[in-house]
Amino acid sequence: MFQLDIVRFIQIFVIQGFFSIFYFFMSAKILKRDTKKLNIILSLFYITVATAVAVNMIYAFMTSELIVHLLHFTTYFLFAYGQVFLLLFVLILIKSENVISSKIQLTVLGIYAALLIVLLFIPGGITINENTNWKPVWSIPFSIYAAIVSTVFTTIPTIYYSFQIYHKFENVQLKRKWIYFNTGLIAYFFVNYGTLVSNTLNDPTFRTVWLVLSAFTLPTTLLLYYGIGRSLT
Repeated sequence: MFQLDIVRFIQIFVIQGFFSIFYFFMSAKILKRDTKKLNIILSLFYITVATAVAVNMIYAFMTSELIVHLLHFTTYFLFAYGQVFLLLFVLILIKSENVISSKIQLTVLGIYAALLIVLLFIPGGITINENTNWKPVWSIPFSIYAAIVSTVFTTIPTIYYSFQIYHKFENVQLKRKWIYFNTGLIAYFFVNYGTLVSNTLNDPTFRTVWLVLSAFTLPTTLLLYYGIGRSLT
C-alpha cells in the first residue's frame, strides 16, 4: 500500500495546505473591499494559486497513474497560470484600463493558457507513478519549455513593469508598500522556479532542502497582499 513520506506530507498538507486556505481568505478580503477590475484580477491570482494547491492535496494519496498525471498537470498549470494575473495587475496600474482593455486582457489570458497547454503534449514530460514513489519527475524538455514560457511571458515583464511603477511613485509610503509587493513578487517566482528545479532533478536531498527553503519563502509571498492588496478599494 502506498504511504506518503513525511517530507512530502509536511510540504503538501502543512505548508502548502496552510497557504491554500490563507490565499482563499485573502482573495475574499480583496473582493469584499470592492469588485472593480484591479481587485478582481488580483483576487484571481490568489484563487488560481490556492486552487492549484488544493488539487495537489486531492491526488496526494491516489495511485491511478492517469488520474494522478492529469491532476499534477492541472496543479502546475494553475500555479503557473496565476502569474498572468500579476502581469495584468501591474500592466493596468502602469498603463490604465483604457490602454489594457478587456479585449487585450482576454487575449493575454488566452495566449498564455495556450502556451501552457502545450506542456501536456510533450512526450514523457511528466512521470509520476509507482517507480517515482508517486512524486512528479519532469523531463528536461518539459522543464526547459516551462521555464522559457514562464520567464519570457510573465516573469520578466511583470518584474520590469513592477519596478517601473515603484520608480514612478513619489510618495514615500507608497514606495514602501510597493517594496513589500516586489519582495512578495520575487518570492513567488522563486517558488515557481525552485519547484521546477526540484521536479527536474528528482534528488531526495534537494527535495528536502527545497522543503526547508519553500517553508521560509512562502510566507514572503504574503507581502503581495500586505504591500498593496489590502490598500485596494
